[in-house]
Amino acid sequence: MDTETVLKIIAMLNEDIDRVTLNRADPLLKEWFRGYKYSLQRFRNHLQSYIESQVNQVENEMNRGE
Repeated sequence: MDTETVLKIIAMLNEDIDRVTLNRADPLLKEWFRGYKYSLQRFRNHLQSYIESQVNQVENEMNRGE
């Protein structure tokens, strides 16, 4: 997957995470939003780890070239 695309997806996820509000009167709805937010955060973190592995790979290749 293209790194630029992944970064755009992460930015979109961050916006969605910021929009999720847990101030709901209905306890069931509150739990649903909590689970939704948690899922978005886990997906974002997974994509972020992909980016970090790509950066590490480039750094390792640069160090081998020295």
